Amino acid sequence: MAITSLRPLSRSTATAVPGPLRFRGVKPAASEVFGVALLRSGRISAPQLLQALADQAPHNRLIDSLIAMRALDSATLYQLLAQHWAVGEADFSKHTPDQSLMLQIDPLICLKQGWLPWRTLGHQTVIACAYPEDFATLRPSIEARFGPCMMVIAPRHQIEMKLMAMSGADLARRAETRVPSAVSCRGYRTAPFMRLVAVSAVMLGSLFLIAPDMMILAFLGITLIIMYAQLLLKVLAVLAPPMALSTPERPPIHLVPDPEPTISILVALYQESRIVARLIRRLDQLDYPRDKLDVIFVIEDNDTATAHVLAEIPLPKWLRVISVPSGTIRTKPRALNYALDHCRGTIIGVYDAEDAPAPNQLRQVAETFAAADDRLACLQGRLDYYNPHTNWLSRCFTIEYAAWWRLILPGIERLGLALPLGGTTLFFRRAALEDLGGWDAHNVTEDADLGIRIARRGYRTQLISSVTMEEANCRLLPWIKQRSRWIKGYMITWATHMRDPKTLLRDLGPRRFIGFQVMFAGSFLHALLAPLMWLLWLIPFGLVDQQLLDVPLWVLGLLTLTGIFSEAFTMGCNYKALLKTGHHILPLWLPMMLFYYIMASLAAYKALWEMLRKPFYWDKTSHGLFDI
Repeated sequence: MAITSLRPLSRSTATAVPGPLRFRGVKPAASEVFGVALLRSGRISAPQLLQALADQAPHNRLIDSLIAMRALDSATLYQLLAQHWAVGEADFSKHTPDQSLMLQIDPLICLKQGWLPWRTLGHQTVIACAYPEDFATLRPSIEARFGPCMMVIAPRHQIEMKLMAMSGADLARRAETRVPSAVSCRGYRTAPFMRLVAVSAVMLGSLFLIAPDMMILAFLGITLIIMYAQLLLKVLAVLAPPMALSTPERPPIHLVPDPEPTISILVALYQESRIVARLIRRLDQLDYPRDKLDVIFVIEDNDTATAHVLAEIPLPKWLRVISVPSGTIRTKPRALNYALDHCRGTIIGVYDAEDAPAPNQLRQVAETFAAADDRLACLQGRLDYYNPHTNWLSRCFTIEYAAWWRLILPGIERLGLALPLGGTTLFFRRAALEDLGGWDAHNVTEDADLGIRIARRGYRTQLISSVTMEEANCRLLPWIKQRSRWIKGYMITWATHMRDPKTLLRDLGPRRFIGFQVMFAGSFLHALLAPLMWLLWLIPFGLVDQQLLDVPLWVLGLLTLTGIFSEAFTMGCNYKALLKTGHHILPLWLPMMLFYYIMASLAAYKALWEMLRKPFYWDKTSHGLFDI
């Protein structure tokens, strides 16, 4: 087909529509006219047209809906679209896009609007466009940059592929700096921290030599404060009634509910070749309309094994694969940021490679968002584990997180504190997520950090009852690596948000500010100082000479009583949480959690070392050893 300039539609064509689809004298949108033309030609049915029109959204157009519902195949639809607009179709196999033209425009604008400058033809610039109905609006700004232009049609996925091929490296760099620097950890440098640690070590060592008794009591006092703070938070969380949360003044906007919005699911995969087929089968169990489901597997450009497996598997229509170009770092949040602009949904979900979500989960998410105002930015589902009986470590992992997801985290929500998010089964209102700048690409616990930024901006997070089953990490070295990454992330998140304590206090309010200190600083300090407590607990049993530490008996008694009460309360919480999960783990395993917590201290010291050497390093956890 020859390339021609854009030809306006006549008003008579737009309004001469029979039956209930008549526009009643109101000039319809160009996409509606195209839909009616398809209906008249017998290409689609009236129910299909009505459904496609109802599904239209800023990130999901009529042609996207028709393709998603498989009303016609993609190639045929774009061919008909070109015929309807009397323009040509871009053939990228004959003429690749002109790189010099792309240098004149922000590729992110092209990606969001679905067009790119293709080539020059005479004195005109040819624009390949996926949504010709937008071209009249875009034309003035395009011609201001490129001069006289003309339009041709190209499928959205081809435009995206060409944009990624030409500008992927630039978009990947932007993914690294999407979050404002004031609330990002990317400005963290190891050299100042190493100097601080060195100076502190010298000062503390000198004080220990001068006044060892005083220093031991000081450390014990700090440790006791941390223990009591964490224990108090746990008790309050378990016993807390619902409480109203005072948030920064911002009037809620009640949105028009969409009972079945388009949901984009991001799954960041790295070295997961053995689990992708299983993951696709699990996601296929989701009970949600396939034309409203937009799943994106986000892989790294150097992960050839996963890419090869995905190339060999027949992928369903609702699944796409996006490759992230290399950059200065290689982290999950960077990959999520890169993929965010490719999403078509108004709700953005995040799963992990080993996840098995409940089939009705997306429907619960859609219903909850539809019933809420725009201040609800995030929904967090529960996590549970499908291999709790593999070994001792998997049992302890399951026990620990049963208490966290079933008792502690819901209590933190009832207390009105800022919720640290988990890394999966997260669902965001897209507008809020983009307003927040997405994920901090340098933070190795981007989920917990995002939970704090949500609270700081006046948004809120809500827990939902839907459960996603995961694989419990049950090998010693991988467990320590994973836990050290989490603890390191808590360290760097705390340091980032505490750059300006006064502003953080203003943003969160006193109650949530204190909760942030206990949950973040308290958790990693408790893990680092725990060995000192264990040493003192050995004194009453004669395993450590009291004169060696010269600790008063009343201090030892207080520590012992605190430890006994803390462990008893924790075991009670663990047992109650296990009953809620339905896992048949014998209560005799509960005392074994004492040894499990020892490993957390080992992980904490590994995390502290990495804060000095490689703060942004992502210690990858392998999955796929066990199945449901």
